[in-house]
Amino acid sequence: MHPTPSTHSARDDRIGLAFAAIAAIIYGAAYPATAIALRSFSPLGIAALACTLALPVVIGLGAIGWLPRPSVRGLDRPRLVRLVVLSGLGGLLFIAAINVAVALSGPTITGFVAPLYAVAAALLAVPLLGERVRPATIVAFAIAILGTVLLAGGVPDTDSLVGVAMALAAALCFGLYIVLARRWSRRYALDGTLVTIANLVGRGPILLIVELVRAPGTLMPAAPDPAAVIALLSIALGSSSTANLLLMASVRRVPAGRTSAVLLLTPISSAIFAAVLVQDLLAPIQLVGAACILVGIAVASGVGRR
Repeated sequence: MHPTPSTHSARDDRIGLAFAAIAAIIYGAAYPATAIALRSFSPLGIAALACTLALPVVIGLGAIGWLPRPSVRGLDRPRLVRLVVLSGLGGLLFIAAINVAVALSGPTITGFVAPLYAVAAALLAVPLLGERVRPATIVAFAIAILGTVLLAGGVPDTDSLVGVAMALAAALCFGLYIVLARRWSRRYALDGTLVTIANLVGRGPILLIVELVRAPGTLMPAAPDPAAVIALLSIALGSSSTANLLLMASVRRVPAGRTSAVLLLTPISSAIFAAVLVQDLLAPIQLVGAACILVGIAVASGVGRR
């Protein structure tokens, strides 16, 4: 007896959502892992080393056919320019801002503010994709801003406020990356594997060269903390590679909207791991702000409609 199409669909849904949930947990764990890696490595050094290690993993999986092969034929100037823009927004600029934010504001606050890219993408889709302005998007933006203000209210020192600003900048970059990827992917044949590799090139080897020139001593400290090294490797094998691959596998099985809803687990995962690993806890007013941010992201993602 063969499974019916509905059985296949239900099973694919369960598998796809499970992949998204695991990816969200791994993404969340990356923030406290970054805080631990900062004991021995610089913020930009962490990104450069982790993504440089993750790059051959993704290229290898594409070469053996476990991932769709990137379409590199006909990589003319217009296509290449857009690929560079996407790799800058979703790669170099995003990861650099995130790691600096963790260094200044801590993993828990960064873990809640950075996923605001969902709200940023919903807003930017109006002018760039011609999408209709939904009242829910405006409400989500207002709630998210209120949550960010409350979350930042418990960290009045300048460094922490700059960290919140960096996390917001990272969210804006990634939101713009999502919208432009939607706009350009089909027209310029920018497939997911090709864009992922380009992102890792920007986050990894290019940033590695920058750090070698800027501060070579921070890349390979003489006596690194073993916990920092383990944290760095977990980022390389976790959020920089495995989580991205799981996310791609999820989107192939279930609608992107359902996947993005499950990714709301990311800041929750980050808060739990940060509390356990680095004792980074939120004050009561910050918990209210974190809850507002989750509500704002949920509204912007259309979770209620699904």
